[in-house]
Amino acid sequence: MKKQNLSSVIKKTRIEKNLSQEELSEISNLSLRTVQRIENNDTTPRGDTLNRLTKALNLPDNYFNNITNEQKIVKQIPWFIIGFILFGGSFGFLIGLILVNMKVIPYNDIAQEIVYSITSLFIAIGIIVGNIIEKKHRNEKD
Repeated sequence: MKKQNLSSVIKKTRIEKNLSQEELSEISNLSLRTVQRIENNDTTPRGDTLNRLTKALNLPDNYFNNITNEQKIVKQIPWFIIGFILFGGSFGFLIGLILVNMKVIPYNDIAQEIVYSITSLFIAIGIIVGNIIEKKHRNEKD
C-alpha cells in the first residue's frame, strides 16, 4: 500500500469515532501539528506515535501494522538476490578463467563461450538461492 493509505485510514477512523484533530491530539498526547501532518500525508507515523494513535482510537494493538508492513514490502530492495547474482556471476567467471588457465578447458574459439556459460550457470544458481533466502528472510520478519 502507499503511504497515503495509512494517513487516510487514520483520518477515516478518527472521523468514524467522532473525534476532532484537537481531541485526538489531546487523547494521544501528540501535538495538533503532528496529527495534521499525519492526516495530510506529510509524515508517516512509526513506533511510539503509531502506538499512541492506536490506543487513542481504541483499536487493537496491531491494527495499523498490516498497512505499514505492506508499505515496507513495496519499498524493500531484494538485497539477497542482488548479492547472489553479483557473487554468483563473479564466482562463475573466475572459475571459468581458472579452468582455461589450468588448461582444463582448451584455449580455443569456444573457450570464451564456455566461460560465459559457466558464468551464466552461476548467475542462475545465485538467483535461485537468493530468491529462496529472500523469501525465508521475509517470512522470519513477519
